Amino acid sequence: MTTRQSSRSTSRMKKLFNLRTFNFTLLLVLIAAGIFYVAGTSDLAIQGYALSDLKEQRNRLSDENQKLELKAMTLSSYSLISGKIDNLKMVAVGEIEYINGGAGAMAKK
Repeated sequence: MTTRQSSRSTSRMKKLFNLRTFNFTLLLVLIAAGIFYVAGTSDLAIQGYALSDLKEQRNRLSDENQKLELKAMTLSSYSLISGKIDNLKMVAVGEIEYINGGAGAMAKK
């Protein structure tokens, strides 16, 4: 009976050892998967914040571009240019006479 009991106890120990090894390996795999999940989630959050910052910068630049375009249109408007012309104190153009050179007139070098 002792040999039977000893063989049973060794087989139980082998089964128990295999179960412990399996459980330990499973625990390590779960821990590694958890670490990879947290790292991936963290990376996605960082990319989301970066994307948000870039969108905000794009909106700011778009607003600034619209303001600059409006300023350029204001500076090139007719009323501003005609006001500057008055300050140049130039003589206004009167009636223009054109010279007719005839049918065969050409310019020569």
